[in-house]
Amino acid sequence: MDNIPQCSPTPPDLTQSHEIIKHLLAIEVERLATAVRIERERGIVFPETSVIIHDIVKLNRAVNDESDGEGIMPEFDLP
Repeated sequence: MDNIPQCSPTPPDLTQSHEIIKHLLAIEVERLATAVRIERERGIVFPETSVIIHDIVKLNRAVNDESDGEGIMPEFDLP
C-alpha cells in the first residue's frame, strides 16, 4: 500500500519564478474543479479539497503580489 496518494504536507514553494507560480496556480484550479465535481457526484466532502483551496489562496496571493495587484487568477467554472 505504498502507492496510496496523499496530500503533500508541504505548501507550494513561493520562491519559484512568477511563471512557475502561475502554472502551479492553474494546476490547482483544475484540481479544485475536479475535486468539487467528485464530491458532488459522491455526496461526500474530502478534507483534501480544503488543502487545494488553501494552496490556491497562497499561490494567487503570490501571483498578485508580484503583478502589482492586477489580480491574475485563472478563470474556472465549478459545476
